[in-house]
Amino acid sequence: MELRDPRGWVFYYLICFVALLWVGFLSAQGVMIFVSLFLTLIVLGFSAILCVMLILELRGDQKDEKPHE
Repeated sequence: MELRDPRGWVFYYLICFVALLWVGFLSAQGVMIFVSLFLTLIVLGFSAILCVMLILELRGDQKDEKPHE
């Protein structure tokens, strides 16, 4: 996934939103608590990984833009 592609981020946020809504529904019903916890950890973990990858990509682009002396 291209990290700067806005359409990719829209789809990612929609998928995360649906997953977290489903987690909320399952938790409110009191069923499959472990599935809810696991799905929440997957969404949060994947978001953290994407955030770190985006920061590293932006940091790399800034180093490329600096003129070398």
